[in-house]
Amino acid sequence: MKKDITFEQLQTVYDLGYLFALQKTSLDEALEQLVGSLDMNQTSATNYMHNFEAFRTGRVYKRAMSALSYEIFLPRFYKDLPLPEFERVIESVELHLEYRWSKSKAKHLEVRTLVDSYKVKLASLTVSPIYPDEIPEQSTGFIEGAVKQVTINAYERDPKARAACIAKFGAICQVCKFNFETQYGEIGKGFIHVHHKVDIAIIGENYQVDPINDLIPVCPNCHAMLHTETPAMSIEKLKQIIDSANT
Repeated sequence: MKKDITFEQLQTVYDLGYLFALQKTSLDEALEQLVGSLDMNQTSATNYMHNFEAFRTGRVYKRAMSALSYEIFLPRFYKDLPLPEFERVIESVELHLEYRWSKSKAKHLEVRTLVDSYKVKLASLTVSPIYPDEIPEQSTGFIEGAVKQVTINAYERDPKARAACIAKFGAICQVCKFNFETQYGEIGKGFIHVHHKVDIAIIGENYQVDPINDLIPVCPNCHAMLHTETPAMSIEKLKQIIDSANT
């Protein structure tokens, strides 16, 4: 009798599948752990590893996975991958669901609902306009060894970190309290810069950004004033300058 794959096994499947997709472990090494140590079925373990190859490239995979697999894998992909690579994962899952429908008319409503929830999240993150002086890309995800050329005031940003910062503080300048939606109506809704409290140019390397403690929403005017000093002026100092100018 075929045994269901457990929650704990699927966590290990993700860890090994991720490494396998990055070519940091071989198929034989992954299977040795999944089959030898976790007592998984050889065919199931192999199928999972090949599915991870499809996730990496956004192509269709034809071997089915349990609903629990998606409940475990998708949140971890969302956390571990930059948005373009997570979008490829979602594309791969959607292609699989289309394939399963064409073969058996299976609706897989649980999985479709989960995929749709992440598509809503992606839409909310990708509509944000691009502003200068904001957040650098953090995770390399499935991509290794890529070299990027950046210039000051044009750093790539992590939209998830930006969104988390704004979710905490709101789209309101934390220096002067200017609110674009209040001033300009619908066209100003959600408009704000996100300032990196420690200059990215001074850090000079990738590091894991903390959206709550490292980032702060500011209006473009205050953002420009913060960068009149190198390293950037503190939020508290700029507030004091404004207070002094208004007295």
